[in-house]
Amino acid sequence: MPSDERNSDELGRGVWPGRPGGDKREDLQLAGEVQRQVTELAQRRYQPAVRHELLRKLAERRAAGADGSVIEFDSLKVDVGYDSLLVRGQLLISQQSFAQAETYLASLGLVRAELDHRRLRTEQDATSLLAQRVVALTPQDSGGMPIPMSGRQLADIAKNLRLRGYSAAVTPVAVTAPVTKGQGGPRPAAQQQLAQASGSGPKVAIIDTGISQQRLGTVLPGSGVDDLHQFPLGNSPQEIAERADYLSLDAGHGTFVTGIVQQIAPDAEITVYRAVDSDGIGSDVTVACWMIQAVLDGNQIINLSLGCQTEDDFGPVAMRAALDWIADWERENGREVLIVAAAGNYGDTRPCWPGAFRSVVSVAGLAPDMLPALWSSRGFWVTCSTIGQGLCSTFVDGTESPLITLSPVPPGLPHGAVTFTGNPPWAYWSGTSFAAPQIAGAVANVFPGHQTLRGALQEILSYGWPLPDFGQAVRILDGI
Repeated sequence: MPSDERNSDELGRGVWPGRPGGDKREDLQLAGEVQRQVTELAQRRYQPAVRHELLRKLAERRAAGADGSVIEFDSLKVDVGYDSLLVRGQLLISQQSFAQAETYLASLGLVRAELDHRRLRTEQDATSLLAQRVVALTPQDSGGMPIPMSGRQLADIAKNLRLRGYSAAVTPVAVTAPVTKGQGGPRPAAQQQLAQASGSGPKVAIIDTGISQQRLGTVLPGSGVDDLHQFPLGNSPQEIAERADYLSLDAGHGTFVTGIVQQIAPDAEITVYRAVDSDGIGSDVTVACWMIQAVLDGNQIINLSLGCQTEDDFGPVAMRAALDWIADWERENGREVLIVAAAGNYGDTRPCWPGAFRSVVSVAGLAPDMLPALWSSRGFWVTCSTIGQGLCSTFVDGTESPLITLSPVPPGLPHGAVTFTGNPPWAYWSGTSFAAPQIAGAVANVFPGHQTLRGALQEILSYGWPLPDFGQAVRILDGI
């Protein structure tokens, strides 16, 4: 088929088992709310005051709840675009570069810090394997006391190391969205049904916020649970009430992603790994550890609906190391692993990692008419794209925080509160986070008829057509 010719039998037009019916009429109010979701996504990069205030509040929440395992972050602020988030007080360097530069690093006050699987809440084996390739550094004085450094200072040190030829960087924060769900987040949807899974399909890992208690029985044992009310805001009566009454700022993300895969590939054996907390915050190191663990557990397809942009567009050190380890594992074991990642909601052409790594299938977002979405990241590094607006999937019980449901207040909702109920609840949501699992699910669905995962991916992409900066555009699920 010529590369510019569309397949008349577009993939996904009613062929996916278990998908919600695509012929129901949506009312104008819902369509308007979904449009507000994507308008917020597109506009946020031009609104530094809104971004910085949301990040300030998010950082405040985390400082109040810090217990040694909560990731506290700094940010490198910009006026247009999105602030780069980095783990406070930490640099990463490859093991090879560390061996070459250890004396120089010591002169800078940078001391090796052990990767502790208990603090990271990862598995010991995966953390040990990553530690063979990556070294964490913290600034300390000669007496072993921490040296306070701003995010900007750490970023400058890392840049200096790169200019000297060392593979080093600040530890980027991997996020499920540039600034949490953003205002105008998910909206309730009518209850749908998922097809009963046989568990006979490929093993799929979803590395995300975890899955809700309601849906644990639909995935493999050992899956991580989404902590829906995770971080305290302080001890005032108002803050205590908010902690009890409202969802964390990205609760439900992993549950939503899992539901999309299950709509498309109901027979897939799914494990949900909790590498990102319910505020949508994870670290390069934690995500990398769970990538390795997913492979150790026998998963064939890994979905990463998360990512980050970095200063100088330098790929995250730990994720790069994890991908190198996975490539070595594939060669040694003669087995294949396919990694699918969201391209990001940054609305520009800058790389979003891990999607921008060459070995990763990166998925951008399209509007329901299959045209480019203004809010989606795009560029030469994008593999493919599919609809990312107004998708319907499983969600979690609870009420969204006022930080998410700020004005304008949807008609009929007191004080802007948006509450999700059901068994399980369903929602409409938008973002490349929900485009990526469509590709992962489609590969899992057609793989039984192919010898390789890449072969299954190529069949899926053959149903699409090339779209500049959006790779191969493929229709799978419908949006609003």
